[in-house]
Amino acid sequence: MHPTLEVTRDPAAVRAAQALRHAVFVEELGARTDGPAGWEADAFDAHSDHLILRDGDGVAGTTRIGRGEGPGFYVEREFDLSALRASGRRMAEMGRTCLRPDHRGGAAAALMFAGLLDHLAAEGVEVLVGVGSFHGADPVPRLPALACLEARALAPRALRPVATGPSAVFPEGPADAAAMRDVPGLIKTYLRAGAWVGRGAWVDRPFNTVDVCLVLDLARVRRPRALG
Repeated sequence: MHPTLEVTRDPAAVRAAQALRHAVFVEELGARTDGPAGWEADAFDAHSDHLILRDGDGVAGTTRIGRGEGPGFYVEREFDLSALRASGRRMAEMGRTCLRPDHRGGAAAALMFAGLLDHLAAEGVEVLVGVGSFHGADPVPRLPALACLEARALAPRALRPVATGPSAVFPEGPADAAAMRDVPGLIKTYLRAGAWVGRGAWVDRPFNTVDVCLVLDLARVRRPRALG
């Protein structure tokens, strides 16, 4: 059976996506969440579209697409988006992206990304923002990679998010190109697609990650062949 994509807010489909998120983020990666048992869920889900990749075994991948409705953008819990908001560009947010293990490293992620771009174009979105994560909540080993990301792909000041609050960390000192090997594949692929990063990172201890903010201007996007 060929994989299929849908963008939906159907409650049953969203619950299936939340179950996959629980399997990946909670069971596999050790996140702590307050959602119902077996689901990784929060207040943003009901106000978002959900891009769902299906195959013969059910939900194989998902991405949440927020438009700032209800509680707003999830990313604003971690990053100041004042510059982006002042730009007047129409924004959307990607988040909670995950794939089942048997669909990683292949065509499934590229299919999801292409579907995401098509949906955003149809909705007239101009700028996509979201969080890219390093696994593990200790920021110190991540500082060289964070410095390298900022040296290579820091967002222009007019669109630049900035990490905010007591969980924000900022790399200092020169960037070592070798540190790029420690950057997760998902972040690298968004960079290849033309994304920038914001200033600083945010330590999400309950989710067991160190997060950077990704900014993708859809007018300059380059479609990658694969994610990861």
